[in-house]
Amino acid sequence: MIIKPFKLERYYTIHEFTAKYLLCSSDCEAMTIGDLLDLEEGAADRFNNHWLGYTESKGSPSLRKDIASTYTSLSAEEILVCAGAQEPIFLFSQAVLEAGDEIIVQFPCYQSVESVPESMGCKVLKWTAQHQDNKFVFDLDELAKLINSRTKVIYLNSPNNPTGYHFSKEEQLAIVELARKYNCIIFSDEVYAGLEQGSEYVIPAFADIYEYGISLNVMSKAYGLAGLRIGWLATKQSEILEKVAMLKEYTSICSSAPSEFLAGVALRNRKKILERNLEIVRTNLKLLDTFFTKYSSLFSWHQPVAGPVGFVKMNFEYDDLQFAEKVVQEKNVLLLPGDIFDYRGYFRLGFGRKNMPEALAHFEEFVIENLVK
Repeated sequence: MIIKPFKLERYYTIHEFTAKYLLCSSDCEAMTIGDLLDLEEGAADRFNNHWLGYTESKGSPSLRKDIASTYTSLSAEEILVCAGAQEPIFLFSQAVLEAGDEIIVQFPCYQSVESVPESMGCKVLKWTAQHQDNKFVFDLDELAKLINSRTKVIYLNSPNNPTGYHFSKEEQLAIVELARKYNCIIFSDEVYAGLEQGSEYVIPAFADIYEYGISLNVMSKAYGLAGLRIGWLATKQSEILEKVAMLKEYTSICSSAPSEFLAGVALRNRKKILERNLEIVRTNLKLLDTFFTKYSSLFSWHQPVAGPVGFVKMNFEYDDLQFAEKVVQEKNVLLLPGDIFDYRGYFRLGFGRKNMPEALAHFEEFVIENLVK
């Protein structure tokens, strides 16, 4: 297997734990084990007495039941617990695809949904975001032109990382009808579900509304519990789920028992956690709107309707990778340059953490010192 280096993860390996301020994080505010256990009466005592043996390879029955409760039509048997989001992305591609298969990737994207199929000899077609009227658009007519009888899988991510674009209910149904016409699998990254700015922006999981829909989620992003390393696949396609489960026996085998316990506590109390994180996002978005209004000649910004990330267009001549390097060197503030996504001239912002206002203030210092004339 020959695969490209993972540009985003390489970049974070260099900078994530050395930069003082992360203005590009894709996850929400984390919490301590103690804070999490305090959400549920008796959880701390049960955690202290939790067995540290192996867990079931597909995930403990209780955790799969908690996960299934976040969907409208899926049972615990239609859930497979994995290590974070990266493992299920990798294993799904290995289980379903073969050399010569054709796939469509919503682009820009998390690199593994493109690079893993590509490394297997698949033909990768990109459904690319267009920047129009100061915001990103994914044109359904363009998707219709890409999809055909050879299309095996459509990889989607909504809200999209890094653009922040989120499908409407009408767009979602149109995508399902296009896929159904050719019996394509839809692999949908839904790691920001629950962070919509209003009920009108909430859409169902693809696994709930499409017979060939496979939904990916994780505790890392909307819940802010990346340290648990718990993710999952949800689908009515039992044959596909079993193929992925068999491959998992070659990778993580099973999840951490403490992590599964804590993930269950979080899911049973998800409303409190998501409301907390959504409030952080809303507070930070107000600051970002003020900032980008003030510096509208330098940057183009459109507030996302869901999720904790957005993509900012640079309205000046400067290589985005060099720009980000200069910012981190001078102000210890980390941006994620568009070059990482092969979508140049932009940088990703993350606004799901409590210290974003402080990071933004230091970034503004850089802007004033280097860009304002």
